[in-house]
Amino acid sequence: MTELIPVPAADPMPLPGPLWLMLVLLLVTFLLHLIAMNLTVGGILIAVICSLKRKRDGFSGLLVGDLVRILPTTLAFTITLGVAALLFVQVLYGNLLYASSILIGAFWIAVIPTLIVAYYGLYYCKSHARSTGLLWLVLFLLLAIGFVYVNNFTLMMEPSRWLAMYRHSAAGLNLNWSDGSLAPRYLHFMLGAFAIAGFAVFLVGVWQRATEYGQWMQRQGAQWFVVSTVLNYAVGMWFLIALPRSVLVDLFTGGPLAAMLIGLGMLLPLAAVAHVLLSIRTSKILLHARLAVATTFLTLVVMVVLRQVVRGAYLAPFVRLHDLAVSPQWSVIVLFLLLFVAGLATVFVMLRKYWTAQGEQVPTREMSSAD
Repeated sequence: MTELIPVPAADPMPLPGPLWLMLVLLLVTFLLHLIAMNLTVGGILIAVICSLKRKRDGFSGLLVGDLVRILPTTLAFTITLGVAALLFVQVLYGNLLYASSILIGAFWIAVIPTLIVAYYGLYYCKSHARSTGLLWLVLFLLLAIGFVYVNNFTLMMEPSRWLAMYRHSAAGLNLNWSDGSLAPRYLHFMLGAFAIAGFAVFLVGVWQRATEYGQWMQRQGAQWFVVSTVLNYAVGMWFLIALPRSVLVDLFTGGPLAAMLIGLGMLLPLAAVAHVLLSIRTSKILLHARLAVATTFLTLVVMVVLRQVVRGAYLAPFVRLHDLAVSPQWSVIVLFLLLFVAGLATVFVMLRKYWTAQGEQVPTREMSSAD
């Protein structure tokens, strides 16, 4: 007798808005969370690398100081935007996410105290920039949190594994080790974080290219971005091949959208790499830097949308989002959108003022470092 797959019923409460709007908000908030997460995790990794070289390279020491001053802020953005994205996941897939969260419950609950320790560790590093050991600890803690999240969101898509896991441990001590896509998916995210953080260093270097420090950041950030992006190609192919056969068939035969997204996901990073390299080897620095920003941002958008398409292929046998009841609460939605846009505008103005002030301090800091 075939064993039934225990998939909980969907929440009987109707969606508070049209399905397309919930999906758009999920993708937008996740994209913003992803950018902040990449800057945080990748930035900490860069700070660790530079801290090992600062005795023989003064610019590495400067970059460590700059990074540890802003990393607590980027981590705050990561958490806030992650909560928003997680809420929309719960609205659409709450019955699945709660089940997978229970199966890895011990690790899922441990995320909160782990994050608190990492957060305060970054704040300590902000006033003690030479705390390399603490930077290593914070990096390890955030990488561990990312690993738990990848476990949960892969397990959420595979209800066929749930019963065996529950029988193995009803105390929430499971991890999704048997999923062949777990390792490449995790590495794909972490290498991407290093690439985006390196790209951010490159952009700051372009902005401050009139100084030796800015030129150093431009070259070094370009190197980090290019190397990690090229490595991520191999990991991305591993990830694609590791997907279940049924998901792969659905991606390539279910319609043109997935195939188009996969093609763009392969071509856009190459374009970004090309423009980054051209910006440091030609006189048209700003032109190629702007094109690199556009292609890199489009790459992130494509990856976020493709991730949702892959999720849909995984969950096709278990979930029909179009069957969910909808009862729009337009007043709440309009208020949310207004506050959301106002919040983003406020953050943009704050960041612009911050970077303007930082740019004015660079020549003085560079002179003092040279002395």
